[in-house]
Amino acid sequence: PLAGPRGAPAPPPPPQRYHTHAKRHPHSLINRIVGAHELSLYGQRVRVMVVESCFQASREVHERYDLKGSWVGRGGKMLKSRGDVLKDLDVRSRFLLAEEDARRISRHLREDAAFLKANNLIDYSLLVGVTKTRYEIEGAAQRRDTAVVGSGPGDGVASAPFHRLDSGGLAAAYVEGAELYSMGIIDILQDFNLRKRAEYLIKRFVCCQGKGVSVHPAGEYGDRFVRNVVEALIEPVRLGAEPRVIRGYTPAGSPLGMFDLKQSERRVALGRNRTRAAPVVPHPQQPQPFGAERSGVWAPPRTSPRLLAGGPGRPTQGS
Repeated sequence: PLAGPRGAPAPPPPPQRYHTHAKRHPHSLINRIVGAHELSLYGQRVRVMVVESCFQASREVHERYDLKGSWVGRGGKMLKSRGDVLKDLDVRSRFLLAEEDARRISRHLREDAAFLKANNLIDYSLLVGVTKTRYEIEGAAQRRDTAVVGSGPGDGVASAPFHRLDSGGLAAAYVEGAELYSMGIIDILQDFNLRKRAEYLIKRFVCCQGKGVSVHPAGEYGDRFVRNVVEALIEPVRLGAEPRVIRGYTPAGSPLGMFDLKQSERRVALGRNRTRAAPVVPHPQQPQPFGAERSGVWAPPRTSPRLLAGGPGRPTQGS
């Protein structure tokens, strides 16, 4: 119906079903469900859902990231093996995507987050696989051969120590970085039910872990996912836009995204010190205007004009 009884506003439309969303958004990053089965084993029924893999079997994945947008207990550990999955606080830079590709991926991720939020779903994450490559630097060996005059005592005289022969240091032989990003949204079946509500209340208010805990109501979870994953790591930075501070980091403003934290503040984010929230950390390349502290963005302390001018009761320097 277009309106409720006695002219009441119409109820909100029902949330989209999965197959409807998949048909309307063919480029959705939610992993495709290719099969749903129910098995009977020893008198018990087991339900199995088969989904596509985020990664191509033909390409080796060197790093795996599971990104939710939360920060309490989300990374900061040393890798023990090559197959370990890294998390939010382990990311050190934005994804190196072409600007147009980054815009399209960001748009699709926002659509997927809106769909999951409308269906009261939480605990999903963006699984990212990074395939790295190595490029040799041309001329590195030739520069070394011409720079070294002697290889040992008595063989010749060098203008500088060996470890400073290439512009004050040693020339790198190659550079290594990301070549391919494979990604998809996984774990989309958890709704914000009564058990998750209890977990949220206990972690947030009883254990005092703050807003950085993973479990959150669906609306807040989806908004945080967009801010701290889509905007912080994928979406192109808009020139001239003021960075927004969220729990002590600047998602859209800092080249390091939300991970531009000092060691003491990382301990707070990792949950090792729950006495207070992590302080705001401005990036040195992002100076903020005066008065921005009222809007939640860091600003340098305001200096009184009277103090600078040597007002009454405040002697100037040298007086």
